[in-house]
Amino acid sequence: MSKRSVLVLLTLLLLLSAWLVPPAESLLTVTLVVGGESRTVETQALIVRDLLVEADVALGENDRVVPPETTFVEDGMLVRVVRVEMRTETAQRELPFERETGRDASIPAGETRLLQAGITGLEEITYRIIIEDGEEVDRQVLRRVTLREPRNEIVLIGAQAELKPVPITGTVVFVADRNVWSMQTTSPNQRRLTHTGDLDDHVLALSPDGSHLLFTRIYTEAGEGFPINTLWMIETAAVDAEPVQLEAEGILWAAWAPDCQGSPTGVGCRIAYTTGTWAEGDPGWRAENDLWVAWPRDSNGRLLNQRRVVAPSAGGTYGWWGTTYAWSPGGQNLAYARADEVGVVGVYSGLQTPLARFSSYRTYASWAWTPTVSWSPEGNYVITTLHGPSPTGEAPEDSPIFDVWAFDVTGTISAELSSDAGMWAAPVYAPGGDYVAFFRSRSPYTSKTSGYDLYLMDRDGSDHRRLFPPEGEIGLEYHPQMMAWGPEGDRLIVVYHGNLYLIQVVTGEVQQLTAGGNATAVLWQW
Repeated sequence: MSKRSVLVLLTLLLLLSAWLVPPAESLLTVTLVVGGESRTVETQALIVRDLLVEADVALGENDRVVPPETTFVEDGMLVRVVRVEMRTETAQRELPFERETGRDASIPAGETRLLQAGITGLEEITYRIIIEDGEEVDRQVLRRVTLREPRNEIVLIGAQAELKPVPITGTVVFVADRNVWSMQTTSPNQRRLTHTGDLDDHVLALSPDGSHLLFTRIYTEAGEGFPINTLWMIETAAVDAEPVQLEAEGILWAAWAPDCQGSPTGVGCRIAYTTGTWAEGDPGWRAENDLWVAWPRDSNGRLLNQRRVVAPSAGGTYGWWGTTYAWSPGGQNLAYARADEVGVVGVYSGLQTPLARFSSYRTYASWAWTPTVSWSPEGNYVITTLHGPSPTGEAPEDSPIFDVWAFDVTGTISAELSSDAGMWAAPVYAPGGDYVAFFRSRSPYTSKTSGYDLYLMDRDGSDHRRLFPPEGEIGLEYHPQMMAWGPEGDRLIVVYHGNLYLIQVVTGEVQQLTAGGNATAVLWQW
């Protein structure tokens, strides 16, 4: 390279360097705030990221820069670095208990009783806390763990009304606020048999002489490996009788054999029952569709000579809901009902004889419709409700038709006794055998939700007549075991608006027995 070329190159380099290095007067003044502390800096940085490097500001993982780091630096700009800290914190807090009140017909009006003292619960809460420049700006709940469940305070309010005493034959048992009460001799003579308020809706069965009651309690824990309930027995006449837990769990249906008399000592007094297991989601169980017979002992709860009559099965359509039964008067058979079939099973043979098959009803919900079954007093007929075909061409499962039918147990004779009665018709033969009581829907095509009237008919299906409620009153809301025949077949007790009403079949006279307003089910035996 010639000397001239070298001189030219040096001249170009000097010019270029002069262009790249800004003069002192081109420095930019920026206000930099870091962690709440402010300072003024002069910089030649092109973007905010370079400014922070030049100012020796290191950013933490969660720090925030305003404006963003890729923003061009301008004279007079404010650049803020927010120091962000994220941490977790655990704290405990009390869970307040609620106060429940219930009406109690055994307490005089105007008085109260504390049934259960309230206990506060305790929960542990884990928070995620966001701190900016030393100040907490956000607190989010990451996890809640209940260390102790609160227990509600329960106060009973007196609701003892001035009702006219009504003579009672035999033993009446009713459920109110998930406790069992007995009524004997006269209607004011009401006595609470249980005090825990944990009865479920599966089993409530009174022995034929009214001396002992079977019932189920909700199990204290729920989930895989735990039973859905426990089976108990209590004497109805003894003062301060204590319930006895039986050796059976997960019971979906149970009842005393009709030949059971006196105290169950493990001989001469049978019960039949079915079982189910816990299942996730509604309804909370899965039926085994089995059938067992055993002899309970009231001294220790033992179930002696347990024998399985029907082996577990799928149980047909909607079999997860379960099968229900009813003892025949002679105790040799049981009628059974499930969502698509009604029949009879031999107690000793286990042989099942279907009486009627029908389309199951599609509820579009987590429950299944199954009919009830009732035996005629002499044991020749079974009366039930059948799901009938649709009159408008709907799918069989969607038909709104439900009729009352009677079947000869040999399967040779059947008769429709009442059409369009509704799905909750629940017909029951009177002990004397002359009548059948049943519920009739006020809106047969929407019988799932409609109100009902209590009707009476002769056992051949003739002479239908409405018994209750009085004209102009709202209809009955169906609940299992909301009606019970008296031992002599001339009177009925029905649950209406949470109270018990006695109805004279012949005269139609109605007498109110309770005033608590919280009854849900009733039984009546000698």
